[in-house]
Amino acid sequence: MPMKKVCPRCGATFECMNDQILSCHCITVWLNEQQRAYLQKNYSGCLCHDCLTDIAMTVGDVSLCDKQKGNDKESTDCQ
Repeated sequence: MPMKKVCPRCGATFECMNDQILSCHCITVWLNEQQRAYLQKNYSGCLCHDCLTDIAMTVGDVSLCDKQKGNDKESTDCQ
């Protein structure tokens, strides 16, 4: 049964389907080992699809982080 959760990163509400993981939104986002370690270190619960997608696109991606820093927009996700 889906559970309503609040994303600890952005505050959005979403449905978590941890009891039917193959139907959950998180199964569609591919994360590498560095990104998974980042999630484990910084968050204790599930994140919404938008936040997972953002982390997949930014954490560990030096080119994106450099662009953000060059624009004075230092992201907390860039490591």
